[in-house]
Amino acid sequence: MTFHLGEEVIGGFAAGVVGTLLGFPLDLVKTRMQTQASSSSSSSSSSVKQRGPMSLLSHILRTEGLASMYKGVGPPLVSLSIVNTLSFTSYSYFRQNLFHGQDGWDYNNALAGMLGAPVFGLVTTPENFLKTQMQLDNVQVEREKAKQKQLQQSILKQNLSAVESNIQKQSLQQPKPEGRFTSSFQCARALVSSHGATILYTGHVINTIREAAFVGAYFFCYEGYKCEFAKLLLEGDRLLASMSGSYSSNSDSSWATSLAVPIAGGFSGATSWFLTFPMDCVRAGVQGQLIPTTLSTPIQKQGALETFTQLLKNKGLTGLYAGVAPSIARAFLVSGSRFSAYEGALYLCRMSGFTTGRGQYKDGAANYDN
Repeated sequence: MTFHLGEEVIGGFAAGVVGTLLGFPLDLVKTRMQTQASSSSSSSSSSVKQRGPMSLLSHILRTEGLASMYKGVGPPLVSLSIVNTLSFTSYSYFRQNLFHGQDGWDYNNALAGMLGAPVFGLVTTPENFLKTQMQLDNVQVEREKAKQKQLQQSILKQNLSAVESNIQKQSLQQPKPEGRFTSSFQCARALVSSHGATILYTGHVINTIREAAFVGAYFFCYEGYKCEFAKLLLEGDRLLASMSGSYSSNSDSSWATSLAVPIAGGFSGATSWFLTFPMDCVRAGVQGQLIPTTLSTPIQKQGALETFTQLLKNKGLTGLYAGVAPSIARAFLVSGSRFSAYEGALYLCRMSGFTTGRGQYKDGAANYDN
């Protein structure tokens, strides 16, 4: 299949929109769990209480409402539409014209995917930063209050029982958590006006490294899984057909490739997220820090190495996989739908004659009949 820019752009854009809208609520749960792990383990406040994915999801819906599940969806919806358009288009181009990647388990497919990571990082770093700030907006201030309260209690511990009692009463009367920002645009405007545009690129290095590792594994696994699952589906179909006596060597095998696409997409997303999840956990810790909105308050930003060290100190190696369960579930759902949207958009473009395919759609997969 020859490379065609128009259909690749349409396919990548469709993949970005579908995947983002389906997976955002689970991404919220993942971010909360990641930053729970990077927060101080000595705090006893309910706002930093360690929760499982379903417990946390229920807690968010109960205390913050349904709208909070999509708080901060604007930046990723825009940026991931752009990034998926760029990633699918650049991957297709570099795979065909530079690395000549083959179907199946070919490392050239990983190289073709990774080549665009520096450009992706320029787009996704501000998006991830704003998304993380918005997803944590309802709990950042509460966590900071919990730390301050713990400090006050340690200072007033001796002979100040009346003061402690007053603090406890106030904590019981706290209203529903409310964040500082009303929208992603307002969040960006407030932080940029106080700290400059460079604040949006907090965590840029670790985010770009993560992008390169993820997208390389993503396309490598997708091409490999697609071939393997298509072969398994065909073998299963042949076995059933031979048992019923209706097997024909001329039977159409395109259905196997079509069905293999969402399955391979789901497994490639889950595998890639599992492999790169520690880097994303560090990235979330760096970009999820409480950034003051006033110039009078100094910023004490924590770098990736310090965040990594703190995670290991507080939670051990398991801290690097905090929130992995909702992330894997989200990755399977999003990647399966993303590749289906991509391949489906290409199919519609070519069958409708909208592009140069002129109705001659081929999925580009290997011949699984051999």
